[in-house]
Amino acid sequence: MEIIIVGGFLGSGKTTTLNHLITDALNHNLKTALIINEFGKMSVDSQLIHPAIPISEIVEGCICCAMKSDVSQQLHELYLAHQPDLVFIECSGVAEPLAVVDACLTPVLAPITTIRSMLGIIDANLYAQLETYPRDIQALFYEQLSHCSTLFVNKIDIADVEQIAHLLRHLEVINGEANIQVGQWGKLSLNTLLNVKHLDVKQSGTLHHAINHQLIELPLSQTKAALIERLTKLPQQVYRVKGFVRFTDHELIHLVQYAEGEMELTPVQFKSDVPLYLVVIGKQLDDIELVL
Repeated sequence: MEIIIVGGFLGSGKTTTLNHLITDALNHNLKTALIINEFGKMSVDSQLIHPAIPISEIVEGCICCAMKSDVSQQLHELYLAHQPDLVFIECSGVAEPLAVVDACLTPVLAPITTIRSMLGIIDANLYAQLETYPRDIQALFYEQLSHCSTLFVNKIDIADVEQIAHLLRHLEVINGEANIQVGQWGKLSLNTLLNVKHLDVKQSGTLHHAINHQLIELPLSQTKAALIERLTKLPQQVYRVKGFVRFTDHELIHLVQYAEGEMELTPVQFKSDVPLYLVVIGKQLDDIELVL
């Protein structure tokens, strides 16, 4: 089951682009499903989506924070009920992309899913006005773009040519490794996301841009201090580590949470046995030795 995460700032044209991508997928006989996330209480976008595919909705929350468990559960339910070839996840306009990846990767899902592409959609006209937004909104905008494997500059028909050229130069700085596309009316080919070799996160030796993950089952038996030391030495391209481990010098299983150099190792009292594992999220993971 391949996953395409579709993100972008509010009003960038995510739903219109999604409809083009879904139609393209159906025309190529791909069994397709959609998880759609609205930050408000009601989903408007779901009423505008192609009616021929199963849709799961997550409303009144963001899948990058409180709703992480919901997206994991809905992905699993979609897999069991429909066995889709391709699942699109449309994020709310305020979602943080790395946290969305995190929500897609659980021990149950990791063996059966591939995050094939992270698509960031940009309103070419909005970018010219970005400096008028609060600093935290500007930071979110850049965060959404910096980790995408494909960037789609939409609505070029209503933007000034010089503005577009300025935006493209900025995107090369923000995320020079991304596959940058331009267009209008949300018209983006699915082949752009699926048939570019460097976006295939399962293809050995070609992973240079896309975020991927490794599932470490039964992590190395070690002391708590030893794991802390290993976590502090992880390279910058490791964004996230999470899971459950048992230490040789502690009785209880510990929940491991690591993100951007910060870590939490929390003892947890379970009533029954739980699987021991670590999920590692980052870039170019095949190029480093993860001794965890």
